[in-house]
Amino acid sequence: MFCERRLLLVLPIVVFLALDGAGCGGGGKQQVTAAELVQKADQACREEQNRFHEIQATPPANASEAADQTKAMVQAAENASSSMDDLNPPDALRTQFDTYLSARDRAIDELKKGQDAAENQDSRAYGTAQASVTKSAPHRKKLAGSLGFKVCSRNAGAA
Repeated sequence: MFCERRLLLVLPIVVFLALDGAGCGGGGKQQVTAAELVQKADQACREEQNRFHEIQATPPANASEAADQTKAMVQAAENASSSMDDLNPPDALRTQFDTYLSARDRAIDELKKGQDAAENQDSRAYGTAQASVTKSAPHRKKLAGSLGFKVCSRNAGAA
C-alpha cells in the first residue's frame, strides 16, 4: 500500500517532466507570424552572408585552403538553415517555406560536394559543384522573395 501511494505521487511528476522535455508535441519549433518569419529568416541569412564574406575575403591559394573555406561555408549555411528549420510559419506559408528550405538543402549538398572535391584535389568536380550552387541561386532568390525575405533574396550566392 505504501509503495502504491509513493508511485501515485511520483507518477505525475515523471509524466510532467516527460511532457515538458518533449515540448508537448511542438517538436521544438517556434510558431511565428509572417512578419516574424521574415525577420528571423533574414537575420539568419544576414549572419550567413556576413560569414561567407568573411570566409571568402582571401581567395584560397591551394586545394587544402579551398577545402577549409568550403567547409566553413557549409557550416555557415547549415547554421542558417538550422535557425530557419526551428521556425514554424503560418499554414499559408508552410509549403513555400518548405520549398525554400529544400532548395537551400540542395545548395548545401552541392557545397559539400565541392568540399569533398577540394579535399580530393579534384578541381573539375570542385568547379562543377560551385557552378551548380551558382546556377541554382536565382531559384533560391526567387523563392526567398516570394516569402517576403529581403536579405535572403538579395545575395544570389548564399545557400
